[in-house]
Amino acid sequence: MLGCGLALCGARAGHAAEADGAPQTYILVKGVRRPIKPNPPVKVPLKSTYTVSILGRAEIEQASPITTAQQLLAREPSIYATNNGPGGVNQTITYRSFNAGQFSQTYDGIGLNDAFNGAVAAQADNDNNTLITPNDFDKIELYRGINNPAVNSYNSLGGTVNYVSRDPTDAFGGNVGVSFGSFNSFDWHTTVNTGLIDGVKQMLSFDRLNSDGWTQQDKNAVSNLYYAMDAPLLDGRTDFYARFIYDDNAGLVNQLQPVSLLHQFGDTYQLPNTDYNKQNNSTNYSFIGGVTEKFLPYLTGDMKLFFSTMDYDRNSFCNETFAATSIYYVNDCNTAPYHLYGYAARDYGVQPKLTLDLPYNTLEVGANLTIAHLHSSEFFSNTGPVVPMPNPEGTGNDFWDEHDYRTLGAVWAQDTIKLLDDRLTITPGVKFMWAETKDTDNAAYYYPYTGSVSNYSHFLAPTFGINYELLPGLAAYAAFGENIKFADISAYYNNIATNSGFVEPVHVQPEFVRDYEVGLRYQRGALSAEANYYREDFANTFITTTDPSTGNSTTSNGGGSRYEGEEMQIGDDFGAIGGALLPGDFSAYVNFAHNTAVYTSSFTDQFSGQTVLAGSQVGNVPLYLVSFGGTWRWEGYSVAVNSRYIGSQMLTNAFFNTPAGVTQGGYVVTDLDISDEIPVHGMGMVHSIKLDLNLNNLFGVRYYNQADINQSNTGFFYKEAIIGEPSAVFGAISAQF
Repeated sequence: MLGCGLALCGARAGHAAEADGAPQTYILVKGVRRPIKPNPPVKVPLKSTYTVSILGRAEIEQASPITTAQQLLAREPSIYATNNGPGGVNQTITYRSFNAGQFSQTYDGIGLNDAFNGAVAAQADNDNNTLITPNDFDKIELYRGINNPAVNSYNSLGGTVNYVSRDPTDAFGGNVGVSFGSFNSFDWHTTVNTGLIDGVKQMLSFDRLNSDGWTQQDKNAVSNLYYAMDAPLLDGRTDFYARFIYDDNAGLVNQLQPVSLLHQFGDTYQLPNTDYNKQNNSTNYSFIGGVTEKFLPYLTGDMKLFFSTMDYDRNSFCNETFAATSIYYVNDCNTAPYHLYGYAARDYGVQPKLTLDLPYNTLEVGANLTIAHLHSSEFFSNTGPVVPMPNPEGTGNDFWDEHDYRTLGAVWAQDTIKLLDDRLTITPGVKFMWAETKDTDNAAYYYPYTGSVSNYSHFLAPTFGINYELLPGLAAYAAFGENIKFADISAYYNNIATNSGFVEPVHVQPEFVRDYEVGLRYQRGALSAEANYYREDFANTFITTTDPSTGNSTTSNGGGSRYEGEEMQIGDDFGAIGGALLPGDFSAYVNFAHNTAVYTSSFTDQFSGQTVLAGSQVGNVPLYLVSFGGTWRWEGYSVAVNSRYIGSQMLTNAFFNTPAGVTQGGYVVTDLDISDEIPVHGMGMVHSIKLDLNLNNLFGVRYYNQADINQSNTGFFYKEAIIGEPSAVFGAISAQF
């Protein structure tokens, strides 16, 4: 393969001198010589008043075929992402130490977070549940902190991640390819762009992944279909667009195992199917459609309509005899050995925006209305498969049968003011948000009486940012903001009594964060650098307590915490620095984050009696996160090395989500990607063949992907974990047309 590629070098690329004598690297594309454009590995907007960075398509394509959308984010500062198997098995992620339900993820500005349970993937025990995959976007915009109202969404405490959809191209083209590798993984994919036909351009892309995974219980299969349409009218004023995603995910889910058993039986160990297993299936649809209209040279409007559906079910089995005799705690073993859990959610909404471009400022105003419905239920049986048999009198085989309704609304305005020949940028903004929520639980095993509870919450969120260019290419910025997270649905159904007809009203206030950040940026050509400090004061933490005399559980607001740290990004495309001995284009980057999260008030857990003192670390927050790497490109070849260091972190108590007093050490994982695009002739529409080789965890580092401290059936505490991805190799070939 390599020899063939080298034999074609002279035919497809070369160097030429520009008018100023500087060397320029070229690549032959469809028989036409094109210069290789600089590709800065770190993209930081110089004049942004908030902390923001961009992950481009080139970085996305370096990842292996089993990498998820959320794993891609781990390259950026302050993001800690884990995945317990290929393609989306039980993902977890934190952003500036906030958990997955405390920062927002959007797709073309439309919120992806579950309206009832916060996160985007694996929320409410929805394991193997994904929607967005790398098949569906061209770049990722990462806004750290509360950010401005024009980009954030509901749940934006730690920040906002926006996936930008793939656009159809004006010209016909596409690709088809396959990949294969470790863990018996096989992936095939195809993309077709129709080009611009009668004023309409369309794209259809499909990706299918099958993998057995690296433990004994994380086999997974993912199908993802993506469609995009743009219809720019000839008048240049109107553009109709549509985006559609279908994702189907089916497979097993592994569980954290006692470390002593991993040492005894090997890192891949999971309980045998005769003792415990979980089969998961999820199907997701998402549609965004709308129109952008340029009403006047200075006035543009955009109207988005959207809907999404999520259908998830889990069939699980637990051998009750095994669970009763095991010294370790085993989940899902109450009442009967077979369980069926269902979670079906529907979202509908509209999102309008107006943009007014004036000589010295750009004013944006917008709104969002999201209407959501959730049906959650779980059934049990002594035999499998489970047949649901609910009974309105509460004598059926359902643990619960719950219907939830939530309307989320937001109205916002933001101004971007440019003064002093654009050296000074000021962005004041404000967003008003509200939520109307209702939970109804029918009589079932946990609810002898049918009950309903509801409430209304609102908040006015101000933000302000300022950026000043001190010198050409050097800018300082500062920002302030406040934001909230509406309570998850657990704050509602916990208030419905389990042993009486009484329902406790919801008194909880939204979680609240006040954010401060200051930073410096520098840009010169492809060199980009940023350093900042942030502090986020967190209050109104949700705490659930139970009155032992009545059995009523109520959710209230508890103590606070402080999340703060320093972040840095630096990267450069050095160009052809190797001369004749080592030609080509070199780029490199380093991203750094020091994140601390500590409780600022003491509290005692109602159930364990454990006291958490002010100053204690919040669990599962790595103290240091560092990512670094480099890429060499020449004549169609690309070699990319990417490493990430995950620092030490305090583990949590699995039962009570409180600090366990046990620290897990750090580790470094390195990935290598080698690719070669070879021009071909005489193959009809095919103009090139791309070969790709991914080596994940290049040095075979052994580390725990997730870990915590659990309590055994006999009362002693033990560490449990899931092993991270071992060394893995994936090869791919695709035809470009």
